[in-house]
Amino acid sequence: MRVAKFCERNIKVTDADKVIDLLRLHYQNDVDVRIVDCFSRCLECRVRPFFRIQLTTIEANDARILINKILQTVKLLP
Repeated sequence: MRVAKFCERNIKVTDADKVIDLLRLHYQNDVDVRIVDCFSRCLECRVRPFFRIQLTTIEANDARILINKILQTVKLLP
């Protein structure tokens, strides 16, 4: 199982909460969602949702694209 970490502040200003809800609902056996305090990426944080798997930060323009990137990263999509 891979751990996807989300910034608490990013969740408040983007639609990352939709991504988290979807992961917890449909992919709880594949992705462990963790919410952390801050990633110190303030300029990006206010603009678009993002997450980290290991030390890699992945961002997207909206929640739909971000969920696809997460699933590709954890190898659930080709």
